[in-house]
Amino acid sequence: MKTNKTRLSDKCLFYLFIFIISAIPLSCNILNIDNIPTSAERGTKYKIILKDDSGYMTTLFGSNLVRNAEIMIKSNMQGTEYNLTTDSNGVAEVSGIISDDYLVTANRKMLPGEMKIINGVSRGDIKLTNTNERIIRLGPAIGNEVTIHMEMVIGSSPIVISEIYACGPPGSGLYYHDKYVEVYNQTDTVQYLDGLLVVEVFANYSLGIRYGNDPDYVHSKNIWKFPGSGKDYPINPGQFVVCAEDAIDHRINAPNSVDLSHADFEFYKDDAPDVDNPNVPNMLRVYQPYGNDWLIGGEGDALVISNCPSDSIIPSGDQFLIPIKSVLDGVEYLKDPTRLDLKIMNSAIDAGATGSIQFYTGKSMERKSSTITPRRILKDDNNSSVDFDILEHPTPDKYH
Repeated sequence: MKTNKTRLSDKCLFYLFIFIISAIPLSCNILNIDNIPTSAERGTKYKIILKDDSGYMTTLFGSNLVRNAEIMIKSNMQGTEYNLTTDSNGVAEVSGIISDDYLVTANRKMLPGEMKIINGVSRGDIKLTNTNERIIRLGPAIGNEVTIHMEMVIGSSPIVISEIYACGPPGSGLYYHDKYVEVYNQTDTVQYLDGLLVVEVFANYSLGIRYGNDPDYVHSKNIWKFPGSGKDYPINPGQFVVCAEDAIDHRINAPNSVDLSHADFEFYKDDAPDVDNPNVPNMLRVYQPYGNDWLIGGEGDALVISNCPSDSIIPSGDQFLIPIKSVLDGVEYLKDPTRLDLKIMNSAIDAGATGSIQFYTGKSMERKSSTITPRRILKDDNNSSVDFDILEHPTPDKYH
């Protein structure tokens, strides 16, 4: 009997060994072992070379290589950020990274004295930036050098989207009427919201069609505008303005929601059983033929602010086209922000995406603060992957 027990135990150990060995490939797949970089990959040194297409660098230094530029690259898969500065040869080096697609923001602020040499006018609102080449691939198979071209940009958008809350509150069933978009005046002067458009970017998911690659127009089937005839609705320097789906205290219906009864504007659809707060000015519907209220996606969508006159947007079938050159700011958010292949926004407006928010979690997306003196300036590198943070709870009309 003792011998039989031993043989049985040996047999069990043998099958256990086979089971463990057979399970190893499965475990490797679960852990993504194939994506773990090798030491050789980590040791590769990459050169990022910046070249100026404006002629400014050539005028100043006799070469189009962009010196003293700040570069931020962010791994699309891991989210790791690296901050670099180019040398006098326009080169920045980075090592110890994995093969991946990297979101790139490159900026070189032009000093007033440099602009005086270039065109005789001393001004400090000019910069060189990578307007088009926003995503680069780094990896040994690609080579160890990549060149990015930069263009001249005057100033930045005076009005930016500062926060988007869209997913709905927790613990309140399928309640979703507390959505809002918030805008902010970045400048040191009064701006005016009159006539500006709030546009949802359209994509025909049923046909697998996304229009983000259109170099000239934003496509939309959901367009609203601020009321006013010119200077009726000022937004002061450093002021936040909230545009609510419904301007009510949502905590009455959903305790974990927010009070939007004092919102600055309200989306009111007058041909539907919609809520109208008479104390809050209504946004004006330009086009949205569907739904009982202003609608944006809870887990993924894209919004832009445009100064295109509403009578100048172009009809195109069941859509309207807004010129990209009229866009002041744009933000895209995705259920999985690493899936940039699913973007619907032109990368010149927003090269990346924020998000990774599930329905009914009460989280919002807020633009990061860049500086706070003499007033708060929000980060605006036209790349929501690096411009936005996720908040556990929305903060309408203020910074968190």
